[in-house]
Order: sequence, then C-alpha cells, then structure tokens
Amino acid sequence: MGSLNLVVPLVMWGREAPTHDISCVLFTHDCHTVVTGSRDGQMCVWDFDPPTLKLTPRCLLVGHTASVVCLAQGGNARGTSFVVSSSENGEMCTWDLRDGRCVEVLRSANVHSSMTTYQMLNVKDVRLFCVGNYPEILVYDPHTLDVLFSLAARIQPDWISALHILRPPRRNDEVVLGVTTGGWVKVWTVSEREVRPREPIYEHESKMIHSLNALCLVCCTYNQRTVLIVSQDDWQIYDAGDFSQLCRVGATAGDRWMGGDFLSADRVIVWTDMGRAYIYKLPTKLLRGKAVSCIVESRAFHNKQVEGDNPLMYGVVQPQNEEHLVNAPSWQFMMIPLESGAEKLLLRGDCEGQVMLWRLADVSEQQLQQISQAHPFQPLIFSPTLNHSMMKAWVAMIPPPIGVLDQLEGEKNPPRITASLFLPLQGRLACGREDGSIILVPATETIMLHLLHGKHHQYHNWAQPMVLRGHQGRVNCLLYPHGESPRYDMAHLVSGGIDFSIIVWDMYTGNLIHRFVVQAGQILQLLVPPPTCTPRIQNCICSVSEDHSVALLSIKERKLVLLASKHLYPVLNVKWRPEHDFLMVATHDGSVYVWQMETGHLDRVLQGVTAEEVLGACDEHSTAPGSGSGGAGSDTGLANPAVHLFRGLRHRNLAAIRHAAQRGIQQVLGEQNNYQDIHDSSKMRTCPLMIQGLRTNKQDANSHVLFFDIEALIVQLLSDEYTLMSPGTLEANELIMSSQYQRMNVLTHPASPEAAKKIADGSGSGRVQIPRHLDVTAQTLQIGQMLMSLLHSWGLDGSLDQTCENILGLLKPRVPVSYGLISKSGYMSLFMPTWHPVREAEMPQINLPPDLAAELPPEMVKLEHRTQVFTGRGHWEVSPALTTHHLLALVSVANTLQDMNAATLIPEQERRRKNHIQSSRANQSVTNHEDEFSRQQSVIKQGWSTLTALHTVLLPDCVVAAGAPTYQPPMVEILARRWQDRCQEVREAAQALLKTELSRMGPEGRQKLIEIWSPHLPTHTEPLPTGPTNYNNQETPHPPRPEHPATKTTSGTPSVNATVNGTSGNSSSGGTTSERTMEPHPHLDEDHYDEEMDAGETCREVVAQSEGRRKQATAIILLGVIGAYHGQDSAEGFGLGNLAMQTSKALAYLVLAPAGPKLPAHTPLRRAAIDLIGRGFPVWEPYLDVAKVLLALLDFCADTDRLAPSMKYGLPLIPEADSCRTASNALTLIAEARPPAFITTMAREVARFNALQQNAQSLQLNIHNTVLHRAKTEILRVMEYLIVHKRCHIMDLMVEVMDIVLHCVDPGHLKSRGLNEVFPSICGFPQVSHCPHTRRIATGAKNGSIAMYELRAYKCQMIPAHATAVTALSFSPDGKYLASCSMGENKLSFWQTSSGMFGLGASQTKCTKTYSTVPVPDIVRMNPHRLPKLVWISNKTVVHMMADGTEHRFNA
Repeated sequence: MGSLNLVVPLVMWGREAPTHDISCVLFTHDCHTVVTGSRDGQMCVWDFDPPTLKLTPRCLLVGHTASVVCLAQGGNARGTSFVVSSSENGEMCTWDLRDGRCVEVLRSANVHSSMTTYQMLNVKDVRLFCVGNYPEILVYDPHTLDVLFSLAARIQPDWISALHILRPPRRNDEVVLGVTTGGWVKVWTVSEREVRPREPIYEHESKMIHSLNALCLVCCTYNQRTVLIVSQDDWQIYDAGDFSQLCRVGATAGDRWMGGDFLSADRVIVWTDMGRAYIYKLPTKLLRGKAVSCIVESRAFHNKQVEGDNPLMYGVVQPQNEEHLVNAPSWQFMMIPLESGAEKLLLRGDCEGQVMLWRLADVSEQQLQQISQAHPFQPLIFSPTLNHSMMKAWVAMIPPPIGVLDQLEGEKNPPRITASLFLPLQGRLACGREDGSIILVPATETIMLHLLHGKHHQYHNWAQPMVLRGHQGRVNCLLYPHGESPRYDMAHLVSGGIDFSIIVWDMYTGNLIHRFVVQAGQILQLLVPPPTCTPRIQNCICSVSEDHSVALLSIKERKLVLLASKHLYPVLNVKWRPEHDFLMVATHDGSVYVWQMETGHLDRVLQGVTAEEVLGACDEHSTAPGSGSGGAGSDTGLANPAVHLFRGLRHRNLAAIRHAAQRGIQQVLGEQNNYQDIHDSSKMRTCPLMIQGLRTNKQDANSHVLFFDIEALIVQLLSDEYTLMSPGTLEANELIMSSQYQRMNVLTHPASPEAAKKIADGSGSGRVQIPRHLDVTAQTLQIGQMLMSLLHSWGLDGSLDQTCENILGLLKPRVPVSYGLISKSGYMSLFMPTWHPVREAEMPQINLPPDLAAELPPEMVKLEHRTQVFTGRGHWEVSPALTTHHLLALVSVANTLQDMNAATLIPEQERRRKNHIQSSRANQSVTNHEDEFSRQQSVIKQGWSTLTALHTVLLPDCVVAAGAPTYQPPMVEILARRWQDRCQEVREAAQALLKTELSRMGPEGRQKLIEIWSPHLPTHTEPLPTGPTNYNNQETPHPPRPEHPATKTTSGTPSVNATVNGTSGNSSSGGTTSERTMEPHPHLDEDHYDEEMDAGETCREVVAQSEGRRKQATAIILLGVIGAYHGQDSAEGFGLGNLAMQTSKALAYLVLAPAGPKLPAHTPLRRAAIDLIGRGFPVWEPYLDVAKVLLALLDFCADTDRLAPSMKYGLPLIPEADSCRTASNALTLIAEARPPAFITTMAREVARFNALQQNAQSLQLNIHNTVLHRAKTEILRVMEYLIVHKRCHIMDLMVEVMDIVLHCVDPGHLKSRGLNEVFPSICGFPQVSHCPHTRRIATGAKNGSIAMYELRAYKCQMIPAHATAVTALSFSPDGKYLASCSMGENKLSFWQTSSGMFGLGASQTKCTKTYSTVPVPDIVRMNPHRLPKLVWISNKTVVHMMADGTEHRFNA
C-alpha cells in the first residue's frame, strides 16, 4: 500500500499461532515489557505484569528482511519508550513500544553484533554504543540513528567483539572497555565535552589477553575492577586495573558459553547455547581473616591460580523438561533494585518461541558450604518461574482467534492455508490449502460473517465457498494473470503446488482447464511477463521451481515455451529484457543466466559486477516507459538518458540507444500538458480493500491482513454519487461552479455574438467530467459498512447506537478487532488477539440482557464483554497514532456519506435513494413521496452529523466517563501533515480534528506545543523572492528557483546553530547569527519514505536534512493553524511579536517561492501555506507584503475557470487544480477578513498595470502574460463576492472598486449594453451610474469627488463635487446631465459635460445648478440599504426618492 494514503490495517490471525524463532531478547528497565526478535525478521512485544508474573503477547512488528541480531532500549520521550533493533543485513530500526510504530530506519553496510544503551553524564538522551563487523565502536543517537562519534584503535585495530561502559567513582567521564576478536583489550575515556563530530576518539590503553572471539565483557556492579570475559570455550575473571587473570573455566563437552554476568561480588552466572546456565562461586582463600581472593584489592588476586582453588559451580538454571534446541537461545540477566535488596531475573528466549523467566534467589554461605560438602555433589536446580509462548497464549484463547475460512463446516482440523490471493475485481479471496484444495470465498461477506453481528448470519447462501480440487499436496502459490495485465482471460486462475504441477482453472465454473507438469520440483513462484514481450510470450506465465528451473508456459497454446534448467543454485530473481527477447535468471551464487525466450537457447552466463549491471539495466528499462506522461517536469524521476546511452553502447543494445535518444529529445522539447481531466486518476480504479496473506515462517499457516484504503473508498462512493447527477444538480448542490466562472470568463474576454446569450443564460455546460470506475457499488457499500462498524465507538451513546443500527446501517462487532499500524518505510505493527488494552480487573460490568447471558456459554459471554469494552473505550486507550488514523478514517467517511445526499450503508435503502435521484432527475414534479423522502434524508443526515460530532468533539469526555483512566488524544503533528491531504474529505476531517484538539488543549497546552515546535520554524529574514509579482514574467507561473544565499545575518535575534542546505552554520562574532534557511520538505505525510535511506550511512546527512525539512514543514503548518485560529488572543504568544513574524514569513516564503526541485509548484506544503495565509490573514497581515501575496495567489488562480470546482467537491484533483481551488478560497477569505486591504491593494496594482500597459510597446513587454491580465476572471469573482457580502466596505471605496471592475470587464461588452446588464451587482449602489449613449460611467467617492470614466478614451477624470460623501448619482436619459446628491451636506447638483469645438480638445464637466434637499434622519444614514436614490422621469427632471417613499422633484 502506498505510504501517502490513509490506510487502516486489520488482522485475522487464524487458529494457529505464528511461529517465533527467537534470536534475541530484551527486558526493559521498567520490567513491564519484553521484546523478542526472531530469525525470520519479525519482532514481538510482550506485556509483563510483575505482581502476577503474567506475560502477554501484545503486537508483532513486521519490517526487518533478515534475522534480528540484537536489541537495545532507545530511551524515553513524549510519554513512551523506544527500542532499537538491528538485523544481520545492516537494517537498523527504532520502534515506539507503545504501539509498535517504526519511527526511524537506517540501512547501512555496518552489521551490528551487539548494542549497549548508556546514559552519559550531562547528556539528556541516552546513547547507543554499537560493535560489529567494523573496526571501531560507533555511538548512535537512538532517536535519529545518526552516528554521533566513534571510538577507534591506533594499535592493532580489529573488530570489537564485546564492550562494557562504566563511570568510575569521583570522575566526570565514562570509561569504555572493549575486547577485539584477536584478544586485545582497549580502554577509552569519553566525555561529552570532548566529542567532535567526524573525529574518532582513540584508545588510552591497550593490552593483549588470552581470550579470542570474546562474546561478553562485564564489569562487576559491586566492584568495578572485577571483569568477566566470556568466549565460546572458556570464561575468565580479570582485574580491570592491569588485566591480570584470576581464574579460567573451560566449557564442558558439547556446550559452548554464550555470556554471563555477576550475581554478587564473588558469584557469577554463565549461560550456554544448550539452554542452561550455571552459577559459580569464585575462588576464596583465607588471608588475614576473611579476605576474599576474588576481590581485586586483595593481594591474593594477583597470585597464580593453584589447583584446588577453582570456582565452585553450585547452581544450574534449566527448564523443567529436557529439550533439544535447534538454535542457540538468547539470554538476558537483569537486576532490579528493591528496598529489601535486589531482585535477580534471568530471561531466556528460544527457537521454539518460548520465553522463560527465572527468579534467582540468593544462596547463603551456610547453604553453599552444605552443597560443597555433600557427597555425591548435587548442585541446586533453579526451575523457571515463568514459561510462556505465543502457542500457549493461542491455546488459552477460548474461542480461538478468527480466521477467514472458519465458516467451513464439518472440518474439525481444517487444513492449513498455505497461499492466499485477493481478487479485487471479483471481490473474492482465493485460499490454497495444505491438502491441495483451493477455496474461493466472497471476501467482504466472509469478513462480515466473522467480525460483525447482523442478519447475514441467518442467510444460508451467505459467503458460500467454491472448492477447486486438483493438486496432490500443498498449494504453494496462486496467480490471477488478468489482475496483472488485461491481456489474459478474466476467468483464468493459476495455481502451483508441491506436486510439481501448475493448474489453470476457470474461476467461474470451477473447471480444471489444463495441468502443466514440466518441472522436477515443487513450484515456488508464478510470474507474468511484461507487456512489451512478443505476442507469443505475452500469453505465457513464468514459473520458478525448487529444482532451480524457470519455465515459460503458454496458457493460450497450453504447452511449454521455454524450460531454463541449467542453473546450479536456487533461483533468486527473474528479470526481463523484452527488446532482446532475453529472460534473465539470477541465482544465489551471484550468477545471471541470459536465456533467449523464443528459441530456448542459453545465450551467456554473467557473474560479478557485469551481472549486477545487467540486472540494474533491466530495472531501469522496465520503469522507463510508464513514467513519461505529463509535462517536461515528469522526466525528473527517471534516470538520466546518458546512463541509458552508455549502457546501451556497452551492451550492444540498439533499442536502449534509440530509447535514450527519444528521451533526450523529450527532455529538451518538453511535452504538452493535457488539462482535459482535472481528476487525479491514480485512485479511480483502486479497490478500497486489499487482503494480503501473512506468514512469519514458510511452514506457518497464512494469517490475513486487511488494508482499508480510506481515500479509495471515498473516491468510489463519491464518483458513484456524482455520476447520477446532472450538471445542473451538481451546480445546485454547490459541487461545481461552472456557470459562475463561465459568466465571469465571458466578461473578461472580448465580446462575441454569443456572449450576450451566455451571460443571459448564466449557466455554461459543466466542464467537470466525473470519471467512471468499475461498478462495484454493493461491494463498496459492504466495505464501508465493515469499516464504519468496526471503528465506531459503541456503547458511549445509547441513542446514537440505535440510530447507527436502525437507520445508518452499522453492525455491532462480534470480537475485539486486532488492528495494525503502517509506519515509516511501510513497516507494520500488528496487534495480537491475545492482548486487550483494558485489564480484566478494570473492566466494567457487562451490558447484556440477563436471559441472553444465561443462554450463551461462559466463554461467549466473556468474549462479548471484552468486545463491548474494547469498542467503547479500550479502542481509544491504545496509542495516539492509532487514535489519529482511526478518527481520520471514521470522520472522513462519515462526512462523505453525509455529503452524498445523506446516504446509508443499508444496500436496499441505498438502492431506493439512488433510484429516487434518477427519477427526480427525469421528473421535476414535487409529490408527497418527495416530502417523505426529504424527511427521511434529514434524519439520516442528522445521524451522520451526531456520529461525527461524537468522534470529533465529545470523544475524550465520553471515553473518560466510560471508565478509561486515560484517553490517548490524536497526534497533532500527523493531523497537521494531513492539513492539505490529496483527498478533500480526509483534509476536512484532519482540519476539524486538529482545530478541536487545539481547543481542547487550552492555552497552556497550546503554549507547550509552541515551545516544542517553534525551534523547528525556519527564519526567512532575507528579502523574499518576488516570483509571480514581476509583470514581465513568462507564461510559466513559477520559473526555476535561483540559488539563494545559504546564510543570512541579522542582529538582535537569539543565536542558533542551524543546518543550512546540508551544511552546518556556526554563529559568527559581532552579534550576527546564522539563520535556519533550510527548505521545508514538500512531502508532508508522516509515513513518507525517502529513497536516500537506502544509500547507507554515507547519505545520512541527506536523510537527516530531509527529516529536518519535514519537521520544518510540520512546524510551519502547526504554528500557522494555532496562529490562524488562536493568534488574535494575546495570551497565545502570537501578538505583535517574533513568533507571528517568523510564522508569517515562513508561510509567505512558501507561497512566493518559485518552483524548484526542492519545492515544486504544486505540493501539499505549498497548498497548506496558501490556505493558512487565507485563514489567518488578520494575524499575518502586519508582516506581509500584501501586494506580493495577493498577486501570487492570483497567479495560482489564473486558470480557475478551467480547473477548479468548489471546495465541497470531494474527488481528488490533479495538483494544479487543487492549488488553484485552494488559492481561490484563500483569496475569498482574505477579501472577507480585510476588504479595504484587498480593494486598495488591487486598485493600486491595477493602476500600475495601466501605467505599464501604456508603455508596454516601448518596454517590449507582453502584457497578456501578466498576472493581472490572466487572473481577471478570479478578480471579478472576488469583487462580486465582496459586493454581495461586504456592502459597507464597498461603499467607502467605490472608485477603487470601479477601477478594478473596469480593468476586468472587457470594454466591448459595454458598447451595446448597460452596466446593469453586464455586471448587475455593482449597479445596486446608488453612487454608480452608466450612460450607454455617451459611454460614460460616473462613480461617487467618499471624499465627495465624482470619478468620470470615459470608456471611449480609456481615461478617468476626478471632479470635486461635494464636501462630504456622494450618496447618489444618475445620468439623464439623453446623457446630457448628471445629477449628484450628498446626504452629508443635504445638497443636489446638476452637471453638464462640454467638449471642445468639433469634439476636439479636453472635455469639461461643470456644475450647472445646485439645490438644497430635505435632511435625512440619522437612522437612515446608518443603514446603507435605505439610502436615497435619484430617478429621472424626463430628460430635464429628476426625482430625489427616499427609502420611505417620499419624493422631491428637481429640474436641471
């Protein structure tokens, strides 16, 4: 699943526990969590309850692709603890133990064998000291996985096999002891103040000892000079002062030592690879009383060990039953300080998945003497206090965890599911089993049967399976070729089994079409050739067998085309070179076999670097053809054509040379964008539900992970709804604004014969074409019903629950659901069915009718009780990340269904609703049935609204009221990154949740949030790029970004050290500081994965910079939201201060910055900045260059009439259209919040444009490419909005408004028609009058002047007319006179315009008569809608008409 999507995973584990071959184990310091890593790459987090000694598997962490070698604690932060894991292929991950999220990933060439967590002095966070297959000790930051410094060796550098860190008494630095594989002991002294990045710290001492390949080095807690070193063959005790040896003990036959630790000053415990541990008493010798020779201060310590003075083995730690382990177990010893002493615990995890815990009791000297004197010698046996495993946890669950095929009756011990394949086109799930059968079941019906209560349990034909039988033994793999490429038959399903056969099935009839048996081993994998192969190969499938062979089988011809069977080692990978008819087979020994597909000839065998290059060339070539759509910028994600050209020449590949040449031409010339479809088509054909099989080991049965893709679900619901609507209905529901934009667009362009008709009609044809997708309405509804039923908080509001069941179509869950989380790099954490977030002792009383509780078995009553508690409150007590994702999914889908004319999830009712929409579209008559339908829809809409309000606003209080000790609130940073999500419904849900959460925090919580995120805010103190404000810019709205200086110096600001464009800037002297001017990351998704992470530690700087940029982006949005909604409150810190200025500068920078590689023109981050500038404009205005910001927003809106539907339109749009829509909305918000600022700024820019237009020819400017010319439609729309909604502000600035309107409206429209026909909204003001005969427009100003616009001459004359504001103006019918009235001075004047002789010379307007008028009452003056008007009743007589109907006549 794509990381940018909002996906909700859910697991159906099945009746068998997953295999867990434990390779390493970690017991956290708080003794509440155990983490185990497996050889299969998975990790398991266990909850441990010390008082009851109960161990419960909580979640499985899936992500590592190789065996987990070592684990270490990663410290605590933000209320949770972290653990760091490392695998044998160099993967290193940091996990959040609360919910299993992967928060950081590193892939490097360094493979760690051991990691030690240590809290250094005067350092806030812990440090991770790692050793492995490299000749130094690397010290990491566990949260970022950056290498902070390293410890290296000058003398005999070698791999460090073990280390120990200690802080000597009365010293302020740390001492690191390390032993190399060659037996050299190294001593480093480390203090934080001496650490220099990139400069290794060298050892202070080094000495050779007799210990090769040491596995463990431990200093005694009670006496730091006593050192235990364990290797496979022996363990030894040394003095850390001079590393003199006290004693040595060899391993017994058949055992190998693995590690050890000190129980006390003279007792050690050492464990072996056979699963046992031995406890020893170190040698003692009476010297001067009770001196003990193992204490390094005693003189006897340095004497040579004598016979009979050996350590005494007095205890054996072993499991209760004898066992034979295939792999060595993993051990950890832990000492917990208590008031009464110390609790000593020994933890072991083995390859059987068992976790054992021993509590090691102290043995007194008296007991020890009795043991040593007993004959025969019998050591103490320590039995495990706790022995648990996933298998035992599964067995204890009654009823067992659910699986997808549990509905099959008559199978007491059903065969294991060994292969799974989901067929989204048919909505079916194919499961191959161990007995050779293949079961086909309807996926959604089957899942609903297991997870939800409802009437479907009574249907006999619900989720009926189809059984395909043909294999003799296990089914290994399944393939649906039509799902990979439409060239295959839709009915064909292909399966491969352990019986060497490949069978082609007819999925609809269940018939076996053909059986291939061509390979001498079980079938391991089935593949489809690429579409560029020859026609014959295109009808083939590819199979990989255990006999190291690869076969091409033609389904159409039903025969073998190619059998590639000369491989000496198992097949690792299969690649294609269609243009050469080559099939590339990579094997485990690094060889690549090149086969000709048509002839079956082995062309050559490649090895080494050549083999890697050929495989790499196959990868690049396979990705190139599908990536070339779009404009010239779309080729940036492809490899450089020169690389293709070079490789083509090197490998004699003419097709690669031609392809490189074509791509080079395309990069030079570019390609034309196609704006015909504004929709983002990537989601139009995606199934909202995907099901994947999950196995931790090849021998396991398949569990199944369900992925609910929220965006795909919303897209399918909305596109289904929109296709039922006519353009008029879409316009009426305010989903599109085609008619408004069409009308404005006609006004801004030269008049044509059809212009008048278009303006009169007022409704252009709907330009938004709704994309159609597969008709999967019923399946989509079932998926939506499942998702909403599982996520809804049942039990918190009884009346809402009834509404959900009876009206909205939700169903109550049957079991507590095992959810999952997708985190960084696609790593997953999957919760176990054995774990419940609420302890049994804390569960409230069950809410079940007594008669029903008496009928059900006790285990079903308990299951129902657990389900009720989980769905009501436990669901929201798990972790903030889970709460965030589930609330986003729930609220966005609920809003979608509410916006779909109040749709429900009941299929029958939904069919009736859609039939009603179609019938009402055909028949417009309103009947009683229509009224009943409307009432029903209002009830449904109210139900969805209540559900949304519960989960958006009321949920924290309801969860706490239900008995939850803590509610895990959503993570504000994730919501901030979703502020401008690609999907409109998810975007609105994130915005609503973030605003609610910020309000719930209160001022103190918001202040803490500001303190956390404000350090990440970039400071852009340099002059911002002008970008689109240049009047001579070209057609591309965002030219490439020029290189800006890396650092800017200012004075008077706090000194900060910041990373600037990947380099570290240091504060300079003299009060100047280096500012953070790093580009914020354009990608905002919290799970976004950077490809740089694959490049290893050499690119960690790039990765760190990328992560820093992402934090900057989050900080900008988060502080922008706080400022926009709470910034006007002085208590928030957003007053006239530094924080508001920094935030506004950062937002403005994102809006104004030209497009570049680091910040493309249309990204979620830029959209978020556009949106937040609009929402919080009153807060940011003092720090912004308003003109530049408005022009930049208009630049985005230049194609509004062609691109943007309304903000209510829910389908995802292409980035250009989305930016256009967001900028248009931001302009509306700015104009509404500050009408005078908007009008005066735009009027000033129009005046500059007019001046530029007059000199355009001499300056050689193309005036049609300027922003003010291209955005006329949008300007006119905003002005009309202001005229309608902000009448008072418009009256104060009538002249400026008229300047803007006349700039936008093409003069040709006013030649034959009046202003009241062309732009009627502005004629509602009495201060405006248009004379069609003389083609003049008069506008009254607030200062008493009259602006006379001569449309013929394109000029304006200002006439001083009155001492106070002009109240009304009107031209006489013949255009000879102009009457003006001023209510402030109670005066009416007549004006006459005279021109020079024969029309030459300047025209002059003079006042011919003046009259006094009746004073207007104050109550009328205060109401702009009751102002007096001037109405001409003849060419010489005008009527002064009052709002109450009184009239006064005046003659010119």
